[in-house]
Amino acid sequence: MVVSDSTAMKKVEVERLSRPFLKQPWAFQLRTLWLFTQSDIKTVIVPTAVFAFCCGFAETVQQSSANEATVYNCLLNQLKRMPHVIIWTWTNLLVEVISNQRLPSAVLEDSINKPWRPLPSQSITPDESRRLLLRLVPLIFYLSWYMDTLQESAVFAICTWLYNDLGGSGESTGIRNALNAAGLSALFAGATSIAMRGSSIYTVSGPVQMSSHTWTWLGLVAGAIFTTVQVQDLPDRPGDLLCRRETMPLVYGDVFTRWTTATLILIWAFICPWFWDVDFVGYAVPVSIAVAVAGCMVLCRSLGADRLAWKGWCLWMSVLYLLPLYGALTTTTHAVVAGV
Repeated sequence: MVVSDSTAMKKVEVERLSRPFLKQPWAFQLRTLWLFTQSDIKTVIVPTAVFAFCCGFAETVQQSSANEATVYNCLLNQLKRMPHVIIWTWTNLLVEVISNQRLPSAVLEDSINKPWRPLPSQSITPDESRRLLLRLVPLIFYLSWYMDTLQESAVFAICTWLYNDLGGSGESTGIRNALNAAGLSALFAGATSIAMRGSSIYTVSGPVQMSSHTWTWLGLVAGAIFTTVQVQDLPDRPGDLLCRRETMPLVYGDVFTRWTTATLILIWAFICPWFWDVDFVGYAVPVSIAVAVAGCMVLCRSLGADRLAWKGWCLWMSVLYLLPLYGALTTTTHAVVAGV
């Protein structure tokens, strides 16, 4: 009885996989789309939402009067805009990950590092992925036009094209890191714009908009990503070696990569809090995490430690994204206390 049930289940699975992806049940399609982006929830979508929330809040507070009512309204407004931010970020990211994962080299690498992804698990074929992109790209551009973030989506799409279709991911570490930084910056800018657009607070010049200070902060974040994102290459060395990808550990050596990246992480851990003029706590948290990540990279050289360092880097970057929020709250608190 158990054997017959198992055989029947296998037949159902074969029949399901034999049907084109676009003719599969909605539940299967949605699960497949989710699996495309599952690895990027913690590393891209959540950090982007955090960045947008914090920058949107800081901008609104800085461009309006500093009082308790303003702070409450700003926080409430940012929370209301988060679903819009997440939807826009996820849909744009979906195009990038499908474009990336459908490449033959990516399928080969994922069969080793992430065999559960849609293409290695044969939930969708590379050709079906291409056809899916032909439908998704116009829809996402329309969504971005409707949300007044078409420019940011266009920049992100160009970075995606350069990274995937023109082979930027397989070029030098500098090119790959630059495309990563530019693409993430486009997502951050678009998400922040969406987070601020629903503000009910107006300044003398009109609605709250991204100031030069926030654009400078975006540039600093891009610089931190550009110079340290190679942390992700450490645990991916087996797949990168198989695909002959020129990552920093494989080209410049393991020791050089670890020490250089660890040093840069520590430097950025001081620069970013300085930019927002925060107090001791604002320095202590990002610096402590940076020390832990750097120590893990330099002292614990194993696959498990490298994976932990990559997760720690993502946590560290998320903490940096919180600095505008912390700086704005600290400034507002001091202003309210001084006005009492």
